[in-house]
Parts: sequence; structure tokens; C-alpha cells
Amino acid sequence: MEKFKKGDILRGKKRSFDEAWHPIVFIGGPAEAPMAVVLTHAETKVESCNLKLLGIYDGKDHKPQYFVAHLIQKMSEWGPYRKEGELTEEDLKLVENTVSDMGSITWAEYLEYKKNGCPCHKKI
Repeated sequence: MEKFKKGDILRGKKRSFDEAWHPIVFIGGPAEAPMAVVLTHAETKVESCNLKLLGIYDGKDHKPQYFVAHLIQKMSEWGPYRKEGELTEEDLKLVENTVSDMGSITWAEYLEYKKNGCPCHKKI
């Protein structure tokens, strides 16, 4: 099993939208079921948890500019995960400062937040 370090950008093998569609930033936990933040390409009014990154990460073809401001428990069934890049140091600090005082949530909880509004972030 590959070892990951904080700030590594990963993709899961299962790639349907409700699984590992978006890349994630490894924050901690086991490599097969990481604690992570999700990267995305847009900020929308519905997804008010999306915050803009400071720079662009050193990755492959897809360059998200936002992250979901929640520490999310990723499912082992969505793996295995593979590294495809790293966040810049500035963006890793931004992510860590944003999620450091928050508990983790499940993917299902995040999907509810997207639908009904996030208790941690005001809708725009």
C-alpha cells in the first residue's frame, strides 16, 4: 500500500460522481480510507462550503481552484487511491487552518449540506 503525506493530491479508482470523482488532499488517516478535503473547479451558491485556493497545485491535467472546507472521511471502497500531485505549501496551510478546528464528516453528510445548506457556512 502506498504511503501518503499531508498535502498529497489523490484520486480514487472508483470514479462515479457519488464516489471518488473529485481529487482529494490527504490530511491523515490510513491510505486506504484517508481523511481528506475534496478539490473542485468551482464555487457556486449551492455549494457555499467551497473556498478558493491561493495558487494552483502541481498536478496532472485537472487543476481545481477550490476546496470543500470540511475534513471528509473517504471510503475505502472508493480506492485504492493514487497520488497525482501536491498542494502548494501556501494552499496546504490555508486548508489546514480552515479545517483544523472542525470535526470530520462523512460524504453522505456533505451531500446533505450541498442540498440543504451547510451549518458551518452561510449560503451566499
